[in-house]
Amino acid sequence: MKKSLRRLSSSSLLVLAVFLSLAGRASCAGLPFPNSGFEEGAARWTIPAADKGMSRVAPEAARTGKLGLLVVDADTKAGSSARSDFLPAKAGETYRLDFHARVVEGGGIAVYLQFYDAGRKLIRPDSSSGDRELLRVIPPGAKDWAALTLAGTAPAGTAFAAVWVHSFSGNRVTAHFDDFSVSAAPVSAASEFPTDAGATRPSATSGAVAPVPVFPKPDPEKVFAGFKIIQPDGSAYRTPREDWEGARRRVATDPAWKKWTDEQRAAADAWMARNRDRAGWEAGWNHDFISPASGAWLVWTEDVPGEETGVILSHSGEKVAVSGNENPKIFRAWVGAFRKRHALEMGKIASVYQFTGDKRYAEWVCAQLDFYADNYNSWGKGVAQRKNSHLGYQSLDDAVIVSRLVEAARPVFDYAGPVRRQAWFDKLFRPEAELLGRTYGFIHNIATWQRAAQAQIALLYGDEGLLDKAMGGPFGLRAQIDRGVTGDYFWFEQSMGYNDFIVMATAPLFTFAGLIGRQDRIAREATIVQNLMIAPLYIRFPDGTIPNPADNGGRPRVPSGWFARAYRIWPTPLGLRHAAKSDERSWSALVDPPEQIAGFERVSDALPEVTSRNMESTRFALLRKGPWQVFFHYGQLLESHRQSEALNWSASWNGTDISHDPGNVGYGAQSTQWYYRRGLNHNVPLIDGEGQRTWDPGKLVRFDPEAGVVEAGQSRYWLAGNTRMPPWGWENAPESLRSGTGVKADRRLHIDGEALVEETGVALTDPSVTARLGLSLHLQGKMRPSQAESETVFRPVSAAEFAKGRTKTFTYWQDVQVASCRDRASVDVEFADGVVMRVEFAVTGGGAFTLYQGSSPDLPPPARRAGFYLELDEPRAAARFMTVIRPVGKTG
Repeated sequence: MKKSLRRLSSSSLLVLAVFLSLAGRASCAGLPFPNSGFEEGAARWTIPAADKGMSRVAPEAARTGKLGLLVVDADTKAGSSARSDFLPAKAGETYRLDFHARVVEGGGIAVYLQFYDAGRKLIRPDSSSGDRELLRVIPPGAKDWAALTLAGTAPAGTAFAAVWVHSFSGNRVTAHFDDFSVSAAPVSAASEFPTDAGATRPSATSGAVAPVPVFPKPDPEKVFAGFKIIQPDGSAYRTPREDWEGARRRVATDPAWKKWTDEQRAAADAWMARNRDRAGWEAGWNHDFISPASGAWLVWTEDVPGEETGVILSHSGEKVAVSGNENPKIFRAWVGAFRKRHALEMGKIASVYQFTGDKRYAEWVCAQLDFYADNYNSWGKGVAQRKNSHLGYQSLDDAVIVSRLVEAARPVFDYAGPVRRQAWFDKLFRPEAELLGRTYGFIHNIATWQRAAQAQIALLYGDEGLLDKAMGGPFGLRAQIDRGVTGDYFWFEQSMGYNDFIVMATAPLFTFAGLIGRQDRIAREATIVQNLMIAPLYIRFPDGTIPNPADNGGRPRVPSGWFARAYRIWPTPLGLRHAAKSDERSWSALVDPPEQIAGFERVSDALPEVTSRNMESTRFALLRKGPWQVFFHYGQLLESHRQSEALNWSASWNGTDISHDPGNVGYGAQSTQWYYRRGLNHNVPLIDGEGQRTWDPGKLVRFDPEAGVVEAGQSRYWLAGNTRMPPWGWENAPESLRSGTGVKADRRLHIDGEALVEETGVALTDPSVTARLGLSLHLQGKMRPSQAESETVFRPVSAAEFAKGRTKTFTYWQDVQVASCRDRASVDVEFADGVVMRVEFAVTGGGAFTLYQGSSPDLPPPARRAGFYLELDEPRAAARFMTVIRPVGKTG
């Protein structure tokens, strides 16, 4: 604070001195910080020439006193820089930085706590050990003064600390800072006030860094309460049972169970006899297990490519050669899938041992674990393997495999004996736990897998230190779930597949913890993940599919299979119903019968009602009114897994699929980057044929379910100043990209009786620049031939003509035809069950435009749909469009 203390009496000073000498041992002690409030101007602060005058001391930036630090960054390439004097610090000590800040305009600025050696050289964090820069991002919405805190531990070699105020390159921001202080703090402060690095990820397109938002989730047990079966102890997280004696009695008296267990034993014998892993095999990327021609997923079988088969079939029926040296990526991907499958089969065979008591099965499982332990260090050096992985292609694969190995080891742990168990720990599980902790020091789906696998290892060996490390800290499992799950209970990377993926990562851990009485450590996290499993039910379309934002592979459906697989810990009427079905028998159902779980009398296939929902925490909105159901994806929360799809929508009418997001093919396919992630694949506004370039949360302007209206805007659809050329096939980039103009876009969706009305605006922020403005639309039907009285008459156009002057993205359309239009155009499209919709395109204010219609890619290959691309004939700086879709009849 800048105000002086009042003069104290000598007795008061004595009492205060004694109090501070005692309290200082347990609380923060301030470091001498010259000119921490800028009342001496810029003295004792370093503002280099590279700052270009962006940082200066000014009266308008003062919170207290007369002066504060003002940062005005209008440079689209460089960032600001203001560094404090060097403050004395010690290695191993934890320090806390407190300050006040506010953002006047824009965003993308942070305050860093940095450490230096005795030579005043910056000590950079060791990212390979999971270290991250210590920074606090100033929230763009912090228009009022905000008190902010950051804490971290000084690394080895530290002699000094310093504070650095820096705006990110590529961002525009005006911000004020004042009243800095740095103090010694308890070790716990580093976890209480963690860095935003890693919870922050820089955008590949804008350079912007933004923190993962805080997602409040009060009382998660009360969310979706009507769809849960609360147990007698009052919890939705049930303690699972494992009754093998009861299982044997059931099999002895139930012929159906006897038949099933005999089949499991036969399957175990067959797998043991045929399959073995090999030390020389390098695991590859599962996204490379695709057809090189179409991108369709291949069908995995036990046949070893090149030895037992020379051909692998794709799901679309193609034959892909894999003999000899052909397609080594596909062979490595096959190995990666085999290793995961082998670990899964080990767990099943361990269950056969538990049921039969036949030590032959236990010995086989132990031998596999011996193999992985003995050969662990021979992996990790593959020609295409990513760093910090051994068993798989990448760290995620290691986490998946080791999670399954833990599940296989638990049933045979006693059989193995202490010497063998310790060898597994020393040569396999401990190195893997350390390896999994080296990367992903931020909030991410892969980090969740890593921490869950580490926690499973900790429970298996009773290692409390490892369990604390896996669960705690700024990027431990507790933080991953709390910060990675939105307030609407969707995974923050937005891909619907990740809801199931996080359930898959953590359910084995929650089950293991329940079996050994350790639920107390993870009860809140288990409840949040259960909500993650349930949430998609509430936004499903009538055909059972769910919206498909981000880059999920294919179109997911509900209910998830995890309702049945995880009924032991998360009983629901739906999950118990499916788990009890005779055709869905499992070891879980045998040892912990769903029929014996409290609340089984509520079993039902009924799903919750779908209603209009504003999911602002996740940047989604859903309208349901009359015959229409519309899902609107108006923004993203971070760069990870985003596509050029902001303002995209999907819809159904009376249960008929009108338009959907097809998702994506395997990441290894060229069409992933060249088409499925591009704007042309979505229902979005386009500028010179390109969609959104910069991820952005967007702004929800209006959500009115009674009126059937939702409206949102994207002020950074293209970030101003971004002149980096996109890597997707421009021979001669248009002026709009070369100029670095920004683009803003907005969209309004209105269910107006039987019609769906879409109004879209797009504008370049530099009005001196023009572009060919337009939009794309995809419908799950076929355009009917033009009628004689129709104003819209199409003619065929060659693929070369359609793609001329545009990106490679446009080469993916087939059978393209074109119509020259003025002011408006209309076409009829026939959907499933003979439903016919009239689609009317209009340019607000009038104007000439070209309407292309073609066969656009859908999924899975070779599926296709009706694509429309509208483009104004004359370049403009701004335009507005209206599209109306209404039923006009039904064929047959």
